[in-house]
Amino acid sequence: MTPHEHAQISYGTQWKAKLAKKFNALKPFVTIKNDCGGRYATVEQYGDVELEEKTARHENTPATELPTGRVFMFPKTFTGKLKFDEDDGWKLNKLGVPMPESAMRLIQAGERRMEEIIFAGMLGTATIGNGEDESFTTEALPATQEVIVNLTGSNTGLTSAKIKEGIRIFMDNNAWGQGVDENDILCLAATPKSLLNLWNEAVVTSSDFRAFAGGKPYDTGKLENFFGVKLMVTTGLASYKTGNIATIPMWVKSKVHFGDWKKSTTRVWVDEDTGGDRIRFKFTAGACREQKEGVVKIYADESV
Repeated sequence: MTPHEHAQISYGTQWKAKLAKKFNALKPFVTIKNDCGGRYATVEQYGDVELEEKTARHENTPATELPTGRVFMFPKTFTGKLKFDEDDGWKLNKLGVPMPESAMRLIQAGERRMEEIIFAGMLGTATIGNGEDESFTTEALPATQEVIVNLTGSNTGLTSAKIKEGIRIFMDNNAWGQGVDENDILCLAATPKSLLNLWNEAVVTSSDFRAFAGGKPYDTGKLENFFGVKLMVTTGLASYKTGNIATIPMWVKSKVHFGDWKKSTTRVWVDEDTGGDRIRFKFTAGACREQKEGVVKIYADESV
């Protein structure tokens, strides 16, 4: 049977999508910047100022410049295109070419790419600048923003102790907690293996936690909030794993930005040369962390 003869078998009437991640879990928990344009976009910042004690009657203290800084966000463009032969329609015997299903699969691929972009901007090397000009330098996330894998003396997975240590780092940096923006959200994205490791913690399995959480973790099979941290599960951290050691990011929602240069577009047309249907999905976006104090890396051993 030739590929053309096989077409009617290939595309049936009961469309069933193969298992795949269908949406970007991170997007609701970062700051969206919709007005991006040009070769790069910037997130502008102004720094802290301090007051000095007045010690003399006619003292005239000199004025200082307001400290400013910026983080650069660079766009990347992703596109995908699917095609159908001009004869597929009639060979399918009125079943129709699956155009809506094809568009949906392209959109889902775009959502997964957007999640990868956010992780790269959050955990990778940032491009930053200071002062009034466009000069910039690069900045990696320092060790002070990390929770080591052997926090308690030996390698462990994702534990409540590591989450609490991450919270302590945010509080030390005035990035989250009392006295900071009360409406901000502290978030954590874990691999399935690491999140299940947290499920085994005594504090999670205790009757007190179950009662406090309304029984939801075990009734629904989802652990969504822990110590005030919004938890989400993702399979998009594979490239941030070395051996058995996984990188689990924690971040403050307002301090991670996703920039949209060009709205996602889906285009359908008939190719003039072949007469076949074409469908394309395209988007341009970038991401960055606003400042290093807004992100913490937790290292978890997934072999334990």
